[in-house]
Amino acid sequence: MINKEDSKNLINKPKRPVLLSVLCILTFIGSGLGSLSFLVTYLSFDIAQELFQEMKDIVPGIEYVAKAGKNLFLTGSILYFFSLLGASLMWQLRKAGFHFYVASQILLVILPLVYISGYGISFLDVLLSLVFIFLYAKFLKIMK
Repeated sequence: MINKEDSKNLINKPKRPVLLSVLCILTFIGSGLGSLSFLVTYLSFDIAQELFQEMKDIVPGIEYVAKAGKNLFLTGSILYFFSLLGASLMWQLRKAGFHFYVASQILLVILPLVYISGYGISFLDVLLSLVFIFLYAKFLKIMK
């Protein structure tokens, strides 16, 4: 049974907008898959290196990733996890989630520059991150 105080909390609690829900779900999918794939690559790096070598004629630039080392994948997995954590907090309308998300996205864009010599920043990654950050920022006023 709902008591009087619980009903006040339900009434005063702001409802999560549909667009914020969609953004969070997309982030759950993207960052969840990113974290998992980077973690699996880190844990099976020797096998991944063999695959990188086999794919070098098919995927341009894969040799740079192969030379980066396994710490690229561990760091990437952690950063994707923090992006996922940020989305989870924003799902709960907590402003701290926005800060986790933004920090992890900035670091994910910079990550290849740290580990891959001669690698440039991906315009598409920057654009996609900026769009999501901008859209999430629109909801900061309803987050606590």
